[in-house]
Amino acid sequence: MRILFLTARLPYPPTRGDRLRAYHFLRVLSREHQITLLSFIADESESANAAYLRPYCADIHLVHRTPWQSKITAGLNLWRPLPLQSLYYRSAVMQEAVDRLLARQRFDVVYVHLFRMAQYVSNRDSPFRILDLTDAISQEIRRSLPYQSLYWRLIYRFELPRIARYEQEIPRHFDQTWLISEADRQALVQGGAAENIRVVHNGVDIDRYRPATRGPVAPVLAFVGHMSVFHNVDAVEFLVHEILPIVRQEIPSVQVHIIGDDPSPRVQQLANVPGVVVAGHVVDLNAALNQTAIFVAPLRFAAGIQNKVLEAMAAGLPVITTSYVNDGAEAEDGRHLIVADDAPSAARAILELLNDPERREQLGRAGRDFVMNRYRWEDVLDQIRTIETQISAK
Repeated sequence: MRILFLTARLPYPPTRGDRLRAYHFLRVLSREHQITLLSFIADESESANAAYLRPYCADIHLVHRTPWQSKITAGLNLWRPLPLQSLYYRSAVMQEAVDRLLARQRFDVVYVHLFRMAQYVSNRDSPFRILDLTDAISQEIRRSLPYQSLYWRLIYRFELPRIARYEQEIPRHFDQTWLISEADRQALVQGGAAENIRVVHNGVDIDRYRPATRGPVAPVLAFVGHMSVFHNVDAVEFLVHEILPIVRQEIPSVQVHIIGDDPSPRVQQLANVPGVVVAGHVVDLNAALNQTAIFVAPLRFAAGIQNKVLEAMAAGLPVITTSYVNDGAEAEDGRHLIVADDAPSAARAILELLNDPERREQLGRAGRDFVMNRYRWEDVLDQIRTIETQISAK
């Protein structure tokens, strides 16, 4: 089939959760289908990254739009009931590009990545339209409010009702809507969203992330993520300031390694805490993970599935995380990973694992088996094949 991909950000490099999903879907679907990519870029320098996507695309079209243009457009359109995220990406140039491509070429499917791009095809009846919401964003925002600054609580007092309303309404304008987890699907369906919602999981590269042969491991805790994203910043501050001191009372040599691109000033300041290393970007993430003992992801608010947790499990690391994260992953607490929702519980789980190498090995092995059997990027092909059958039957 011919598939038109609409993305708000060029899906390369796949260093953030949103880009990661779009990149791998594009990569996998290109094995059986012809892909045309249409994407915004915020800076002309990004256009060089399109070269990494050309092996998977029959054609690539880019719309350059600066952040200032987006901010002005959002400000001028505040009277509209759309979420600010959608207004930020409102563009007559992009609309013209979409309309032109759909008029000139026959596409069987349009794949729309995130609701911010839904506005460009929501009023069409054809071709078959897929909206990949990925996460129920309203869920994460609600959970984050107790940890937000006064400024952001005021912003979300305005924005959250718009997002919640839009998440309920916009699936009705698409043939199929995708979410990353059953927990997110249930959140929208129970709120009254359309019944055309399907769960399409993320995958994990089990060849890239794998256990390494290693001897005794130092007492190092790892956290990985894009380190300017608020839920990651909050998680590592919680880990360093509230969990680590409890652990170090019993094992003073314990370290925390914070790994990931673009560490914010708040994250960089954590390097001043004894035992904390802010590593930033690493070339070989699998090697970095395998030099640590436990992966700790104490996210106090989250939605969807955290790729960082899947990758750590694929690498064979024992994982300690929160209920919100495991709601998306759907692993078995105590068998595939350990769930701990407060600092004392997380610290106790860390100490138990650090003192029991055999239990660490057992948990890591079970976690890898779970990920290998459940999370495959290739599963998106099955979903598209089903859609292809529906289209052919018409």
